[in-house]
Amino acid sequence: MENNLTELLYHGESTEVLKELEDNSVDSVVCDPPYGLSKEPDITKVLSEWVSGDPSFVPDGKGFMSKDWDGFVPPPSLWREVYRVLKPGGHALVFAGTRTQDLMTISLRLAGFEVRDVIEWIYFSGFPKSHDVSKAFDRRAGAEREVVGKNPRINSWKAKDNTGNTYGKYGDTFENVANITAPATDLAKQWDGWGTSTKPSHEPIIVVRKPLIDADTGRKLTVADCVEKYGTGAINIDACRIGDDEIRSSGEVSNAWREAEGRTDRQTPNPSVNTGRFPANCITLDSDQFYSKYFNITPQELSKKASKKDRNSDWQGEEIALEPKFTQTMGDGIGNREHNPAQKSAYNGNHHPTVKPTDLMAWLVRLVTPAGGTVLDPFAGSGSTLVAAKREGFGFIGVELTAEYIPIIEARVGVEHAEHIKAEANEGQATE
Repeated sequence: MENNLTELLYHGESTEVLKELEDNSVDSVVCDPPYGLSKEPDITKVLSEWVSGDPSFVPDGKGFMSKDWDGFVPPPSLWREVYRVLKPGGHALVFAGTRTQDLMTISLRLAGFEVRDVIEWIYFSGFPKSHDVSKAFDRRAGAEREVVGKNPRINSWKAKDNTGNTYGKYGDTFENVANITAPATDLAKQWDGWGTSTKPSHEPIIVVRKPLIDADTGRKLTVADCVEKYGTGAINIDACRIGDDEIRSSGEVSNAWREAEGRTDRQTPNPSVNTGRFPANCITLDSDQFYSKYFNITPQELSKKASKKDRNSDWQGEEIALEPKFTQTMGDGIGNREHNPAQKSAYNGNHHPTVKPTDLMAWLVRLVTPAGGTVLDPFAGSGSTLVAAKREGFGFIGVELTAEYIPIIEARVGVEHAEHIKAEANEGQATE
């Protein structure tokens, strides 16, 4: 059967690409934009510019892993374009950082969105990035700390995260994060055990909706009106139920009810009913039973960081094939493996630093996208949203600015990108 779904990938800057899309043309938005994990901004200046000055203002700075693209959250000017192309009642699910979700939310509000909820994606595999105050005092004093043991929670396979970065924040080697050392100076002893942050184990997903205003008449719609006209305005509860994979015919449900009521009438059954638990606004694994079972019990696939398979699979779950890139380790400086055999492969696959699990993204796109609808991701990264959308039978529009991620997306979704006129500008958008 012919696939008439929209499948578009653009290489360019989101704000400029979105200006070329029609008003009220996409059904949902699921995206993982820059979190803006840079130094604390002058918030007064930021808000003043956004409200009464320049809605495209972003302060200078570098964020996650010193990336330029993560210097600050997207400004209201970008979200206004997202708002414009989204259908009335359409939902946007926007990942955010725990330290900057307030700024992300304000930016979305100033663009016109209504805040509906926050979904918490909870995982227990985050890496601590705390600054050890005791060690800092000893380093400042030039004092050597005695090794008194090994940390049983840090194994060699944990020494590096999935982007190849050394475990720890200050260039620590595996040895000195795995070693347990005793404080040497008096100040280090006084402040032993003190740090600067807890281990990251959750990320908020801001749930916003375009107001229920008819694009043709300007009148306010009811949810039912909006769903009938645009297919948007509500979320798909049954497609996202948790904890029971059994899909029962609603005829079976109706027959059981009629039998219990002693009824003999018949009616045409609806297609199906998912009997799982009503989805909550938290996604996690409840294996340890340390909180109420009603919090949410979800499959393991929804409560983990992206696996190697997540990173390097296409929408059908098949491994993608990419040409390896090489980094020079020694030699004459010629960037060619034949001339410099000392070079080694840096990666051969998806090397994006913030890939999300495919099943998590699939759950999210199912929640907010009507059948046959189109999902927009203005920050495509390595294409996780697009992979999930295609796997679930939805159309997609993805935009990514950083050129090195485009071949990865193409391999994962089987769609070639369209060059955009602004693509040669600053590469400030690489996200997942």
